[in-house]
Amino acid sequence: MAGLSLCVNEQYRNGPLRRTHELPQTRDLAAFVAVVEDGGFAEAGRHLGVAPSTLSRTVARLEDLLGLTLLRRTTRSIELTPEGRDLLDAARGILTRTEALTDLAAGSRRPRGPLRINAPVPFVLHILAPRLAEFRAAYPEVQLTLDMTDSLVDLIGSHADVAIRFGPLPDSDMLHRKLGRTPWKLVAAPEYLDRMGWPSSPQDLKALEQVRFAAPEHINTLRFKGMPEPLSLPTSVVAGNGEAARRLVLGSLGIARFSDFMVADDIHTGRLVELFAGELEAAPLDITALYLTPTAGLRRLAVFLDWVGGIL
Repeated sequence: MAGLSLCVNEQYRNGPLRRTHELPQTRDLAAFVAVVEDGGFAEAGRHLGVAPSTLSRTVARLEDLLGLTLLRRTTRSIELTPEGRDLLDAARGILTRTEALTDLAAGSRRPRGPLRINAPVPFVLHILAPRLAEFRAAYPEVQLTLDMTDSLVDLIGSHADVAIRFGPLPDSDMLHRKLGRTPWKLVAAPEYLDRMGWPSSPQDLKALEQVRFAAPEHINTLRFKGMPEPLSLPTSVVAGNGEAARRLVLGSLGIARFSDFMVADDIHTGRLVELFAGELEAAPLDITALYLTPTAGLRRLAVFLDWVGGIL
C-alpha cells in the first residue's frame, strides 16, 4: 500500500495510539492492512520497523472500537473473519484516498511512490525492459519493482499493485483492464530448416521436430486453416517457460509457436523465420492487467497502465 510504511512508522514515532470515540484513525487502518498483507504481526513488524506487540495491540484496539472480531489468531497464522475482509476492502480505499489528498495538499498531482509489477518473464524481457526507460523519463518519481512469474499470483501475498497476464482469466473479483492482444507466430531457425528441409506446405512440418511447452498444453497445438485436425509432430525437447523455449528454437532444436512480441525482433533480424504466415489457426492472446485498487485513487498505477497499453 502506497505510503504505508511511512504512515505507520511516523505515527508510531509520534507516540502511542490513542483510543478514538469516533471513526478509526488512518494509522490504525494502515496497521491492520499491513498485518493482513504481510501475513502476520511478526512479518508486518519487520516490514514496518514496528514491534509486533504494538501492532497486535493496535488491531485489538481497532476491534474493540468497532465491536467486531477482525482476525482469528493462532500461534502460526492469522485468518480474516468476514467482517475483517469487509474492513480490509474499506481500509484500502480510505488509505488510497488519503494518499491522493496528501498529494493535493502538497500541491502536486505528479504520480509518485512505489509500484510493484508482477508479469511473465517474456513480457518483462521483450515489452517492458526495452522501453521502461521511457516510462522512467516521463515519471521519475515512480519507484518500480518488477517481479517475474508466469502463474497467477495472490496480489496481497506478493505485495503486487498490478499483475499482467496472458489469455483467459479465472473467475476473480479483481479489477482488470485489457491492455492489448498479440497474434501467434510459428517460427524456426534458418539453420534448422537448412539441416532438416524447408517445408512447402503445413503437411511437410511432420518431418520436423517441435519444441514443446510444459504448460499450458494448448500452446503446443498446431492447427492450420483448411485442415480438420491439428498436426502431430515429434518432440525435440520440453521447455518450462516461454523464454526457455525461444532460446531452444534459436539454438536449432525445433519449431514452436510464440506470441508475436516474443519473436518479432528475431524475425526482423533473420535469427528466426515465420512459417506459413496467416495460415496458423490460433486466436490472438489477450494481455490483461489485474489489480485491487481503483486507478482513480492510485495515479501511478493509472499512468503505468495507460503507458503499457500505448506501447502494445
